[in-house]
Amino acid sequence: MSRNGYRLFTIISLNMVFLLLSSCNQSQRKEVSPENKTPREVLGFYTEKEGNYPGSQPTVNSQFTNLSSIAPFWYKLDDKRPGSLIDSVTADHKRMVIKSAHENHVKVYLVVHNLFYETQEKGKQVASNVINNDINRNVFIQNLRNEINQFSYDGVNIDIENLYLTDRDSFSLMIKKLCDALHRDGKVVTVSVPANTGDSRANPWSPWFDYAKLGLFADGLMIMTYDEHNAKTTPGSTASLDWTETTIRYALNKGVLPSKILLGIAGYGWDWDTTANKASYSSYALLMGYKTKYKAEILWDSRSQTPHFDFVDEQNHSHQAWFENSHSLGFKLNLVEKYNLQGIGIWRLGLEDPTYWTAIPEKIKVKK
Repeated sequence: MSRNGYRLFTIISLNMVFLLLSSCNQSQRKEVSPENKTPREVLGFYTEKEGNYPGSQPTVNSQFTNLSSIAPFWYKLDDKRPGSLIDSVTADHKRMVIKSAHENHVKVYLVVHNLFYETQEKGKQVASNVINNDINRNVFIQNLRNEINQFSYDGVNIDIENLYLTDRDSFSLMIKKLCDALHRDGKVVTVSVPANTGDSRANPWSPWFDYAKLGLFADGLMIMTYDEHNAKTTPGSTASLDWTETTIRYALNKGVLPSKILLGIAGYGWDWDTTANKASYSSYALLMGYKTKYKAEILWDSRSQTPHFDFVDEQNHSHQAWFENSHSLGFKLNLVEKYNLQGIGIWRLGLEDPTYWTAIPEKIKVKK
């Protein structure tokens, strides 16, 4: 072969190698299809109708293929009989919802909380009465077992999120004892915990919860990665991407296994009336109604990776609305895949952007 022929052969060969490597790199960069991914839990918190906001059942009826489980928000701690539960719906209603879910291969977790008393202080005291008393704690665990077995729940979500700081270790102990009891029954225990970033952005209730111990005992930590901005703060994202990722890293650094983390997803938004200095919790549908009525333009905040818009109402009050949509949801679902988390928990079904239910199966494989 001549020198020129050899040089031409070498150039052609190198180009072929480059094209081959480029093709391999492009294939590696391609997103893995949901069918080939690890199945993820998609938990939807479930409520009855709230004022003008619809209840969650219509969403469950239409989206059961995209849901792994639901968690009806029906029970709170009894403020008069420590260890007992107060429920807000009839036994027949419970059976109807649970039976329908099970027929559609959706699991159901009993939620018990210590919210909505006359004062926040009372909620703390009601929880403390159960957590710090051996007899009351045992009564609580037995009452939960009875309710779970009577109505065929698949497990429980403990949403006791307003505690005295001094009750931190007692709460962890109660979760351990609850897990010991319910695991013997073959039931799942998850615990809802406020988002914690380990810095000034942390929820003021966050230090009350020992992520390491709770993550060791429970089957899942439902981290409430929403309300970064809320009625008590200045206007801003419900859950910026950076804040959400920092929260995940905090939990992992505390030793919580990624397979035990459920990432909280907001289905709602906030409407700040900046003239009156107040904010309203709002559904996606209501906010889109404002957008249309006041001819507002939806803007994308690249820092938080979330949408927002401004408008002026009939009283000449200025508003800022921040919310989640399927586009912002996609970035958070990417974090679920990036960190190999157990899945997501949506608060709450019926408030969300309807196109969530297109985005979810496009990004993750739903565990059934």
